[in-house]
Parts: sequence; structure tokens; C-alpha cells
Amino acid sequence: MRKLNKILKTIIVCLFAIICLGTNITMVANATEGEGSVVAIVEIQNYSVEGGMIEAGKEITVNFTLHNASNYLNASSVIMTLNNSTGIIYPSYGKSNQVYVGNILAGGTKEVSVPLVIGDTFSGTAVDLTCQFEYISQNSRMTNTSTIVIPTSGGSTIGVKSIDVSSHAIVNGKSLLAFSYVNQSSANITDAKLVLDGNVSSASKEIKLDTVYAGKSYTNDYYVIFDEAGNQTINVSLQYTDADGEIVVNDLGSFDITVSKESVNSEDESNIAHIVELVGKVGALVFAVLTLIVIAIYVKKR
Repeated sequence: MRKLNKILKTIIVCLFAIICLGTNITMVANATEGEGSVVAIVEIQNYSVEGGMIEAGKEITVNFTLHNASNYLNASSVIMTLNNSTGIIYPSYGKSNQVYVGNILAGGTKEVSVPLVIGDTFSGTAVDLTCQFEYISQNSRMTNTSTIVIPTSGGSTIGVKSIDVSSHAIVNGKSLLAFSYVNQSSANITDAKLVLDGNVSSASKEIKLDTVYAGKSYTNDYYVIFDEAGNQTINVSLQYTDADGEIVVNDLGSFDITVSKESVNSEDESNIAHIVELVGKVGALVFAVLTLIVIAIYVKKR
């Protein structure tokens, strides 16, 4: 009987050890998932142009909403430098093309207003503006660049104030597209849509706008889903039927996006769950075998 009690105690100790092992694996998995994070990424979440449309010789103010895409790490001492590929847009008199932004908390945003001047010789349909961000994250100096295209209305029925596509995305994840526009006619537009050409999901290739009422301005956020990882380029156009019954197609420009692969957290979590399940099965098997041995010994003793 003493031997039987000793064996039973051994079985209980083994089971307790197995349970502790499984719990420890789960705790380590959760800690790894919670602590794992990337460096801060500063990007342009949205922007607007005071005064609406742009034209030659006009002084405008571009209001940027900057976003720290990291949910864990702050971006410190952020400096934004603005440049234009053709030199057609430049800082207002007495202003610099460098703007000190300061700190952007993890997952947070910050508003920055920059006064600019459109050159007298401007005659295009859009102005590109490259924004380079320099900042400190985890004691390391980081740089990131984002380019926006500010289109003109061109006298169209729907005047485009601004459009911006987030410069970073994750495969099969939602990436922000911010669109600001105005109906400059006296008629409602019911078939307006954004058409995207690139490696995006079928649902993202056409984004239907709600009814664009006469004289009304809108600023809306939409989401784009990318199918492939890597450096992707998408072309965006606005299509609708104007007040005269003519089909209008406005090219809103091309956007370069860095698309990352899907997070491996779900795969790691699945593997860890499989390990825990396997440990549980082994523990149950050991318990069953030991129980049979105890019963056999007990029967033999009898």
C-alpha cells in the first residue's frame, strides 16, 4: 500500500509539472507577442489645402496630419523637409522648407501647417510634394519619405482638393486613402467613383462615392487592400458623369506604397497552440500508462 501511495504521488507530481510547462509556454508566447514591435514610422495620414484648389502664383497653406504608425514606440525630435521635383512649389517668403515637428507618441497624430507658394509658370494638373521625415526611435536616427500629389480642379464638375494614400501597408490589411473634393456644379452627381489600377483586391479596384450633392464639399476616408508584398505603385483616377451628360475621367496621379508581408503573430500563435496541445496529449498518455501500471501492480499484489 505504501508503494501504491508513492506511485500515486509520483503521478500527481508529473501531471503538475506538465501543467506548469504548458502554462509557461503560453505565458512566454503572450509576452513575445506583446513585446514584439517595430521602430516608429512617421507618415502622412491626411492633408488639406486652405483655399481649396491650387493655381499659378497662389499662396497656399498645406495642413498635414502626421501619424506614427507604430503602436509601441514614440518618434522623437521629428523634422519634416519638403521638396518638389520641378521647383514649381516652394516655401513662402522668409520661411524654410524644413519644419520642426517635435514628438509624436506611439499611434498618435500631430497637425502641422506649412505656407507655400505656387510658381507663376505653373500650368499643370497637379503638384507633387516630397516630405522627408528625420526622427529618433529607440535611440536610433531614422528617415522616411512620403510623396503626395495635390491636384487642381481644372474647372471640372467635381473639384479635387486633395488625395493621399498611406505610404505603408500590409498584405491583406486595410490601407488608408483620404480624399477631399467638392461639387462645383448645380447638379447632383450620383455615379462618381475612384478607380485604382495596381495590385489591389477586386473590392479595392473601384471605390464608389456617395451622392455628391451640388455645392457641397466632402472629406472621406476609404480603405485599400493590397494583394502582394513589396514596392507597389497604384494609379488613381476619378470617374463620373457630369451635368452635361459627359463621362469625365480625371487622373489623380500615381502613388508608391511599401507593402509588408502579413504579420507572423498568427502563425506563431498557431504553432504554440499546437505545442501546448501536443504536451497535453503526451501528459494524458503518460497518465494513462502510469495508471495502468499502478492497477497492474495492485492486482498482482492482491
